[in-house]
Amino acid sequence: MTDEGKTPPTWGSEAKGLANRFALGSGVAVTFLLFGLIVVPALLRERRPLARPPSDQPAAASVGWLDQAEAPASKGRDLPPVDPATVMTASPQLLARGEMLFKQNCSSCHGNSGQGNGPAAGTLNPRPRNFAQPADWKRGFHVTDIFTTISTGIKGTGMAAFDFIRPADRMALVHYVRSLGGFDHGAEDAKALEALANQFRSTGFHIPNRIPVSLAITKLVQEQTTVPALQLPPPGDKSAAAELLRFAIVDPSRAARTVAATANHDDRTAVARAWAAGAPDNGFTPAVAGLDAAEWSEIVRALVGTKEEARQP
Repeated sequence: MTDEGKTPPTWGSEAKGLANRFALGSGVAVTFLLFGLIVVPALLRERRPLARPPSDQPAAASVGWLDQAEAPASKGRDLPPVDPATVMTASPQLLARGEMLFKQNCSSCHGNSGQGNGPAAGTLNPRPRNFAQPADWKRGFHVTDIFTTISTGIKGTGMAAFDFIRPADRMALVHYVRSLGGFDHGAEDAKALEALANQFRSTGFHIPNRIPVSLAITKLVQEQTTVPALQLPPPGDKSAAAELLRFAIVDPSRAARTVAATANHDDRTAVARAWAAGAPDNGFTPAVAGLDAAEWSEIVRALVGTKEEARQP
């Protein structure tokens, strides 16, 4: 039943409505499809870690000093000697490379501007060098001086040896570190420079195999052989050898590890000296220092024999 004065809907108006709804639904579907194909992958790419560019730099140096212990595993390789002409004189490329390496390895102590005010500086005694002041350079500020310091470190300070960085990159660091001090660095020692140049042109650089410290510890634990505790003679055994062993050994477990770690049991004098010096932490009583040669021979014979018997099936 229709209201008076109203025109009933026709087939054409219904078809037009259906077409409008279909067009709207299709537009929404296409929008979601484009979002899924374009926007979502772009967001995922933003969240994906950036790949490291290929480099000859050892893995430990490429991630900064705080992460060196857990640097990714890397296979060792040999690098050829370096042409001194490519590294001995500062260039924009070397300075840029040196700046990157400085921020990765040095700024945590020396600060971004090299003034010795990095985040870790307050924990070090003596404090890191201020490269802007000539008086603060402990080993000198010439090219060869800085290269030696980077390569060998400074004993008694927080300056470790960065010899894991390849020589060409150490020279890049040298040039950048010198650029942080605006003072006159003076003339270089020609003989020292030539000696360093000869080192570059004659000696390659070996990058050893590297694994994270945590993985190394895991492997060591897995490879550690469990040494069973020594079996002391029963209390009912009143023989002289049994009494001697019960007297000498206070901790059978530690003593077993001590015996296992002794390389040459044939040298009774060396064995006696080593076991007596380590008592009581090594499982033997300090009183073994007073035993004579015959008693030591009996102890060593008994313990080595016990060890060999334990290996038999």
